Amino acid sequence: MPIHRFAFVLLAALAGCSTTPQGPGAGTSKLNHVVLISLENASDAEACAADCRAMLGTIESVETLWVGTPVDTGREMVDDDYEVGICVGFESLEDLQSYLAAPSHVQLVESWGPRAVRFRIFDVGQPGLDR
Repeated sequence: MPIHRFAFVLLAALAGCSTTPQGPGAGTSKLNHVVLISLENASDAEACAADCRAMLGTIESVETLWVGTPVDTGREMVDDDYEVGICVGFESLEDLQSYLAAPSHVQLVESWGPRAVRFRIFDVGQPGLDR
């Protein structure tokens, strides 16, 4: 995917998120885990988004959480080929690893994975993030 298209996809995901950031330092995460989910049945989007909010918001390492659906901005260049967008913020790579192993994250993936056609996942970090 060309870099300009990736940037548009990422911006669309972030702009389409409808949940207010949660947790201390909301909106200042050093690492963001962006997931765009394409579902087999588009009518499941609200149920999937609700489960994402409920299950991911309980994970201790999550600093910020945004969950939403595509927004029709009337802009042809915006990629809205997904049903649910998630942006989860972390302080560190270790926090991301903790999140990925958390029981509620694993349960969410096991529950919704079979109902998804595709996941597009981006991990975006600020410069200087320790690796």
